[in-house]
Amino acid sequence: MSLDGTVVKNLVYEINNRVNGGRIDKIYQDDSNNLLINIRANGKRERLFISISGSPRMYFSNEIFDSPQNPPAFCMLLRKHLENNHILNVNQYKMDRIVEIHVKSRDELGLFSEKSLIIELMGKHSNVILIDNERKKIIDSLKRVNFNLSSVREILPGIIYNEEDISQGLDPCETESIVNLIKHSEENLNLKSFFLKTFTGISPQMCEEIEFRTNIDFKKNILSLNDDEIKILNKVFLDIFLDIKENKFVPIKIYREEIFKDFYSIDLKELSEKEKVKADSISSLLEEFYNSKFIRDSLGSKSKELRRAVKKHIDKINRKISNQSNELKLALNREKYKVYADLISSNFHRIEKGAENVTVENFYNEMEEIEIPLDSKLDGPGNASKYYKKYSKLKNAAVYLEEQISIGKSEVEYLESILLNIDFAETPDEIDDLYEELEKEGYLKKRNKNNKKKRKDSQENYIKLKTEDGFEIYIGRNNRQNDYLTLKKAKKNDLWFHVKDAPGSHVILKNDNRDFSNSAMMTAAKLAAKYSSLSKSQNIPVDYTFKMNVKRHPAKKPGLVSYTNYKTINVSI
Repeated sequence: MSLDGTVVKNLVYEINNRVNGGRIDKIYQDDSNNLLINIRANGKRERLFISISGSPRMYFSNEIFDSPQNPPAFCMLLRKHLENNHILNVNQYKMDRIVEIHVKSRDELGLFSEKSLIIELMGKHSNVILIDNERKKIIDSLKRVNFNLSSVREILPGIIYNEEDISQGLDPCETESIVNLIKHSEENLNLKSFFLKTFTGISPQMCEEIEFRTNIDFKKNILSLNDDEIKILNKVFLDIFLDIKENKFVPIKIYREEIFKDFYSIDLKELSEKEKVKADSISSLLEEFYNSKFIRDSLGSKSKELRRAVKKHIDKINRKISNQSNELKLALNREKYKVYADLISSNFHRIEKGAENVTVENFYNEMEEIEIPLDSKLDGPGNASKYYKKYSKLKNAAVYLEEQISIGKSEVEYLESILLNIDFAETPDEIDDLYEELEKEGYLKKRNKNNKKKRKDSQENYIKLKTEDGFEIYIGRNNRQNDYLTLKKAKKNDLWFHVKDAPGSHVILKNDNRDFSNSAMMTAAKLAAKYSSLSKSQNIPVDYTFKMNVKRHPAKKPGLVSYTNYKTINVSI
């Protein structure tokens, strides 16, 4: 991510335009390191969000977060010193990731003084610091830092605040030439290291852009550069930072594989037009990026955890099915025990007391001789009874095992549909819905639901679209939506589509009193194939039938159905 000096300068420029001269109305802090400053300016209320946790960031936000009943001490301190006071200006220190909100403050005696809220967006060293401008002394900070935590500097009340402690590079916007810096460098650095070490606010992203515009390899050592290369570097560098100094910003969203992955404040020439989208506001861009990043990160973390738990259950059930199948093979081989019992019953007179076996003619197999093992402790009737009981037990076991294997296969089918649902989930809430479903079905232990936020009902958040000839198609993205579409919303003469013998979405092609067109049916079939576990296959079989032929599966698992009178169409997507 490129929250470097260029982006911060763009942000400071936008903040000044929106709230300079405005009045700080209210300050909030949640239980973590997040602040929200309400500012009244130009007849509007602006909300400036600041976070130094996770990914340090700052932007205007439309969101409101709950403030704890007992605000943290730092929040109360900021309210005391800054609320109801006017913002004089907002500055950036030396093109670095340090922002100063300069405020005209009035104390309890009505005397004016000036204070500054310093926001340092410095990775794990980020902080928010309140200082008295007259003496440059720290009043307090969001994170107090002593020498046990940092050998570079202390951030404690009463200490003089000095930006130079953490920002010693040159300001690229105030640099008139880099020729002498390169020629007289005492270190033979490569170009990337030279720019990162020499200047404040320059990120790897900026290095890549300068490299692209100059067509000079940034792995090249600076002492090996010729005069022409130095001249080109100097021109490109000054052109870029002159535009930045004059606030000529072009905020862009950067896309990788069609996902909003990064951002920047100038139009990066190294990117193709497909990889970038221009935005009007760096602040709204940052809010969208970090919100989507939070969703992606949270979604990824929750998805990974849930997928692992589901796969564990699938493996466990498959092992159980394998053992039951082996037992069933033995049970299905039970007829020989009935034969043994019948033959013993017909040959009691041949069985001697204490015998361990007996040889008799098998009247079930052309009177061939057969040797039957015996329990030497039992007489003839006792051995016959033992084999009859064993036969009966295996007969009953076969029925039970077949039922259990069928149940197990239904469970695996259901859990595999959950894995597909995880792939289709787009928000953390949808993953939470799947958690709740598995808790209800008994696969997961119920979690602590204290302080749990009520989520919007998701059963109607299915995909809706129309074919070229106007037929409506509905697609479920999880079991809850599949059940709702198939068992509640769909009418008996709607067409129902599902990939054959594999997990997939339920697809409904609505009947609008016209004959279904071949193109609409093909579209629905392709969508059923696309939203299935076979989506990467070729020539995918898709079953379809009228909804009246679809019933809830006997296993009564969410999303599972049985259907009859169907046809199959093969599609490729």
